[in-house]
Amino acid sequence: MEGDALAREPECDQSRERVLITNNKKLKTVLLFRISRFDLNSPGFSMRSRKSHHGFTLVELLVVIAIIGILVALLMPAVQGAREASRRLQCHNHLKQIGLALHTYHAMHQVFPAGGMIRQTSQIRYGHPWWVALLPALEQQAVYDRFDQTGNAYAGTTGWTGNVGTLGNTHNQQAVANVDISLMTCPSSPLPKIVPERGARLQGATPISSTYTGVSGATDHSTAANKPGLGGAGRLSWGGVLVDTEYLGGFHRRTIHISDAMVTDGTSYTMAVAEQSDWCIDYSSGSPVLEDCRSDCQCGWTMGPAGDHSRRIFNLTVVLHPVNEKSFQAFGVSANCGPNSPIQSAHAGGASVAMADGSVRFLAETMALQTLYNLANRNDGNPISLDP
Repeated sequence: MEGDALAREPECDQSRERVLITNNKKLKTVLLFRISRFDLNSPGFSMRSRKSHHGFTLVELLVVIAIIGILVALLMPAVQGAREASRRLQCHNHLKQIGLALHTYHAMHQVFPAGGMIRQTSQIRYGHPWWVALLPALEQQAVYDRFDQTGNAYAGTTGWTGNVGTLGNTHNQQAVANVDISLMTCPSSPLPKIVPERGARLQGATPISSTYTGVSGATDHSTAANKPGLGGAGRLSWGGVLVDTEYLGGFHRRTIHISDAMVTDGTSYTMAVAEQSDWCIDYSSGSPVLEDCRSDCQCGWTMGPAGDHSRRIFNLTVVLHPVNEKSFQAFGVSANCGPNSPIQSAHAGGASVAMADGSVRFLAETMALQTLYNLANRNDGNPISLDP
């Protein structure tokens, strides 16, 4: 037995030797495999650090760019909305300052400015609007002092600064050519500030066109009447706060001032100035064409009433259409300076107006047309219900 055990011992030693050899081969194989994963000749290989460095693949870059694009697309509406909200607030503040200027004028003169003023002449001449009287209260005393309100050297014309040499006022053309009164325009408006005046023969001579207009009344007031066809049909009214001159026949007009005592419906329920800050659209050719339908008729903020039987009004409107009506074919809008340019804006959902008490309201485009008429008339006696 002992001999057998002794005889088997070398076999055990040989077995252990084979196991060791086998394990060494495995270890060598593992080490060789591990080392083979690195390129020893590469410049980025270091025996001190075997950590590899990878850049972005094309697919990863495209994914990152796509994510950034999606984020920008999601954020842009919010940014644009915030900017429009800021512009709308500034537009509101402009109307607020105009309303306060109206009250300053009333405190000094016990009446609101006349909607239009013109001298009595025996020829066709053009006066100036309420804007001129309001200049000192808008901190534009220097412009007011330079403005010729008599037209003595121009046969009575004061407000028309274009077509100089026949009907225009050369002095006022120069006095207002470079005047930019920021309060006269709404920052949200896409309309140009300077519009080449109808018939003007001078470059750069036209005053800016305002995006706000005086309200002369509504089509249903007791003073309302049809406008003669000369220059385009429409509806006239003297039922508002800033009213047009009264036609007396021939070339004669009478200037009308309204006091707050005459606003029997209440100054907080009567409009004085309204917004016109967006394009109208002309569909007559089949495809839509943008048209400027502001009440100045592309003649600028200085243009006032025409002293003839055409009875055209400028920088004033008579309310006939609903808020945000933008059809250029609407009655009394197109033709030659129609009197019924609508209250409309570049804001979504409605337009802003300054009330006779100096407050500002945003009128929804869904407002009932009769309610709008009631707001335009100072003394129709109709009840008005407005949300606070």
